[in-house]
Amino acid sequence: MERTKKSGKSLKFLLFLILAAVAVFAVFALTKAKNEADSDIKFTMSTNAERIEFLNTQGWIVKPDPISKENVTIPSEWNDVYSEYAELQRSQGFDLEDYKGKESQLISYMVLNYPGHTENVLANMLIVDNRLIGGEITLDEENGFTEPLITKNTQTYLD
Repeated sequence: MERTKKSGKSLKFLLFLILAAVAVFAVFALTKAKNEADSDIKFTMSTNAERIEFLNTQGWIVKPDPISKENVTIPSEWNDVYSEYAELQRSQGFDLEDYKGKESQLISYMVLNYPGHTENVLANMLIVDNRLIGGEITLDEENGFTEPLITKNTQTYLD
C-alpha cells in the first residue's frame, strides 16, 4: 500500500514536470513566432536585389540601379509638411516617431510601369539599419503626386 502511494506521487510529479515543460515550450514558441512576425513588418533591405525584389512584389518595375542614394536625417521636430509625410508612412504601417533625429538612407528608383506616366515617377525607400521604415511613389512634376509605396496586398499582410 505504501509503495502505491509513492508511485502515485511520483507519477503526479512526473506529469507536473511534463506539463511545465510543455508550457515553457509553448511560451518560447509563441514569443519566437511573434518576434518573427514583427520582423516581417520591417522588411530587410540590405542589398539592391532585395530592394528591387520588394518593389516587384508591390507591382513596380524599376530600373535596376537606383537613381539616387543619400543620407538624410529624420527631423527631431516636425513641421506641417513632415507631419503629413509621417502620416502617409503611418497609413502604410510605418511609424517614424521612433526615428526622430536619426540618420537614414533615402534610395530612389525610377518606376517604369506607372499607369499613364512613362517618366519621372520614383519609388523612394527610407532605410535605417537595412530595414525599410518608410517609402512612397512620387511624380516629380508641377502637378505631381505622392502616394503609398505599400500596396493593399502587403498592407493586408501587415495588419
